[in-house]
Amino acid sequence: MQWRHMVCFIAALSVTAACGGGGGGASSGGGGGSAPSPAPPVISGFSATPASITAGQPTTLSWSVSGATSLSLDNAIGDVTGSTTRSVSPAASTTYVLTARNSAGSVTASTTVSVTAAVGAPYPSGLSDATIQVAGVVRDYRVHVPVGLSTAPSAIVFVLHGGGGVGLDVANTGSHPLSVFRNVADREGFVVVYPGGLPARDGSAAWNDCRADNEVTSDADDVGFLDALIDRVRSQYGLPTSRVFMAGGSNGAQMTLAYAIVRADNVAAVAASAGNLPQNPKAGACSGVPTRRVPILMAHGTADVPMPYEGGCVANFGGACNRGRVISAQATRDWWLNANGLSGVSPTQTVVDLDTTDGGPANRFAYAGTAPVEWWRLDGAGHTVASRTVLVSSSAERGVQNRDIEFADVAWAFFKSRLAATAAAPPSAAALRTEFTVGSSGRSVRPTPPRDSFAGFDVGSEWTGE
Repeated sequence: MQWRHMVCFIAALSVTAACGGGGGGASSGGGGGSAPSPAPPVISGFSATPASITAGQPTTLSWSVSGATSLSLDNAIGDVTGSTTRSVSPAASTTYVLTARNSAGSVTASTTVSVTAAVGAPYPSGLSDATIQVAGVVRDYRVHVPVGLSTAPSAIVFVLHGGGGVGLDVANTGSHPLSVFRNVADREGFVVVYPGGLPARDGSAAWNDCRADNEVTSDADDVGFLDALIDRVRSQYGLPTSRVFMAGGSNGAQMTLAYAIVRADNVAAVAASAGNLPQNPKAGACSGVPTRRVPILMAHGTADVPMPYEGGCVANFGGACNRGRVISAQATRDWWLNANGLSGVSPTQTVVDLDTTDGGPANRFAYAGTAPVEWWRLDGAGHTVASRTVLVSSSAERGVQNRDIEFADVAWAFFKSRLAATAAAPPSAAALRTEFTVGSSGRSVRPTPPRDSFAGFDVGSEWTGE
C-alpha cells in the first residue's frame, strides 16, 4: 500500500476470541453449530495534515475507523472515542499511535509528524518598535522578547494600553503597571506585544471599542488591526491560537472585552483591569454572544471613578457624559458568567491583603469550569492598574492604587493555567439562539452575525482624559 504526504501508516492486529462447538464443547440450544467470532475493528486511515510542520505550528490528526467501541491516542492525549480528528502542536518530531478496541481485540496505526526548528527570530531581544499596514493605515506596535528566548516562546500576550494616557509608553520599564508584563515574560518565556491605538477626537491614543454612545472615539477599525497583528505575530512564531492571550487596562480593557466577544476564536483567554461592558453596545457583533466561551479574568476597584464600579458615565469629569455609559463591574462579571455557562457556580474566594496602607484587600472569586471566570474585587481601590512594583500616587481622579496584587502576575497565572487545559467547547446552537438578560443593568444580549467594526479609554501619571 502506498501512502502520500510522507505519512507512515502501520497497522497491527491483536485478537483474543472464545470458540464454541466441536469436540464436546458447551453449546446453547441443541443445534450443534457455533456462533461466528466477532470481527476486530478496522482502521482504514490515519494521517497528519500537514505531516511536516515548523516547531510550534499545529497539525491535525485524522482517522477513519469502523467497528470500534473505544479509541485512544498515546503521547498523553488519551481517549478520543467519538472523534475523528485531533489538533496537536508537537515541539519535536513525534510518532502518534491510534488504538482501536472492541470485544474481539485491538488494532493500532501510527503516523509521524516531522517537526523542524523555526529559522531566524522575527524580533530582536528586548523592546523594539514595529509597524503594520492595515487597510491602508500604518499602525504602530512594540514587541518585548526575553533575552535568550528561542524562536518558540511559550505564548504571546497582547497588552492594550488605556486611552488618554501615555499610549505605547506603557511598555517602558517602570513607567506603568502594564510594563510589568515584560518582567513576567522574562521569567516565563513568552513574548509581549503592545499594540498602539490611534488618536481619538481629543487627540490621545485610544481604542474604538463596543460603546455606541462614545462621542470622543475615532472611526478606527481596531478589530481589523488586532486581527492582522495577531495573525502576523502568531504566524511569525508558529504558535496556535491556544497560545495567544490578550490583556488591557481601562479603555484597553474595554477593547479586550470587545475583542473577546467579536473574535472569540482568535484568543485563548483574556484579562481586563478596570473595564466594564457598554450599556449601549453597537449593533451587530458587539450586541451578540461570543462564538465560543472565552476564559476571562477581571479586576476592578470599588472606588473607581473614571470607569465607575457601579456603572454610569465613563470619565465624566466635564459632566457631558460624552464617552458613553457602562454597566456595573458586577453586571459585567455576571454577563460573562452567563456567557460561559457558570451562572449557577459558587466561587472559591481568596482574600489578599499584603499592603494594609492601600484602600483595602484584594478579593479573588474563582468560578471553575471549562471556560473559567476569575473576578478580583479590589476594595477601596480606584482606577489605576494594581501593582506591587510600579507604584502610582493617588489623586482625586485616579483614586488609590491597589498594592496587594500584581495584575500582570495574576493575569499570566490565569493564562498559564489555560495552556494545559482542554480547549473549551463552543456554546450549543440552542444557547446561541437564546436571549438572556444579566444583572440589574437589564442588558439584553442577542446573537447576531459575527463581523463588525467597533468605540474609546486610562490614566497615566496625570489624568488627561479617558
